Amino acid sequence: MSKKQQIPNTQLSGRNIYTDKKKRVIYYDSLTKQGYLIEKKDEGKIFFFQNRLVIILFAAILCAGTFLDWKQATLAGVALFAIVEVYYRAVLFKKFEVATDVDFGRRLTPLQAIVAKKSREKVLALIALWAVFSILVLVNAYMEQYSLGLMVLSAGLAIMGLYFCVLHIVALTRMK
Repeated sequence: MSKKQQIPNTQLSGRNIYTDKKKRVIYYDSLTKQGYLIEKKDEGKIFFFQNRLVIILFAAILCAGTFLDWKQATLAGVALFAIVEVYYRAVLFKKFEVATDVDFGRRLTPLQAIVAKKSREKVLALIALWAVFSILVLVNAYMEQYSLGLMVLSAGLAIMGLYFCVLHIVALTRMK
C-alpha cells in the first residue's frame, strides 16, 4: 500500500488483509484462493480467527500448567484447532461475499495500521507490555517447572512477544 493511499478504518491488518479500490476490507484465504469482503460488524470474528493459533496455544499451555499433562494438553489443543478450523472454513466463510477483484498490491500491514491508527503513548505502552509479557512467560515457565515441551511453547510465546515489541518500536520510529 503506497503512502498516498488511505488506510480504511479497520482493526484488521496482516498478511491476509487487503483493500480494494473502494477501500473495502478484503480477507484473502490462500487455501481456497478467494477473497472475502469483510464488513465492520464481522471484524471481531475475523480478528479472533486470525489469532486462533496463538489463542489455542495459550489455552493449551494454561491447561498443561494447571490440570492436564503435556500430552493431554497437546491433544486438546489439536482437537480444538481442528474444530475451530472446520468452523472457520466451512461455516464462517460461507457468510461473506466473495470478492472478485483482490488487488495484491493493496495489502494492509500491521506496521501501517499501527502507524496510522495509534497514538505515540499507546505504542509506548504496548512496547512495554509486550516486553514484560516476553519476560514473564519465561519466568512463569521456569517457576512452575514446566516440562521441556511446555518450555519450548513458552519460549515460542516469548519470541512472539519480542516480535510485537520490535514491531511497535519500528512503528514508533516511523510516526510523525
